[in-house]
Amino acid sequence: MVKSKAKLITFAVLITLPFLLSGTSVASGSQPKLAQVVYITLSKACGCMQAVCEAGEIVVGNVFNGPKKSLLKRIDYSTDKETAKVYIRKYRVTTAPALLFLDAKANLLWTKMGDLNEQEIADKLSQFGF
Repeated sequence: MVKSKAKLITFAVLITLPFLLSGTSVASGSQPKLAQVVYITLSKACGCMQAVCEAGEIVVGNVFNGPKKSLLKRIDYSTDKETAKVYIRKYRVTTAPALLFLDAKANLLWTKMGDLNEQEIADKLSQFGF
């Protein structure tokens, strides 16, 4: 029994040693790194859609402040359709407002469309280390 425990400990050390020496944690590869958050909204829309987008502006303003502000790229479909269409097509955005969490290679990590919830977005940001 003692020999099997010693073998198990030796195995665990051999497996984790390269990660410890390189400064990379074992878990670091499991969570992609958030590089940018794209916020697509409408400044001109019908009544109920306008209300949802205005509420989204408040939520985004409250959540993306301080250092997090640099993550955010705002796109207003009403004034910049061509730029917005690129994201809408690629990430299949179906309604505004929309938040797209992207990694450095523009892979979609998480998305939220429609009614935005401040706590949900803050929680998601904290999962990505922000």
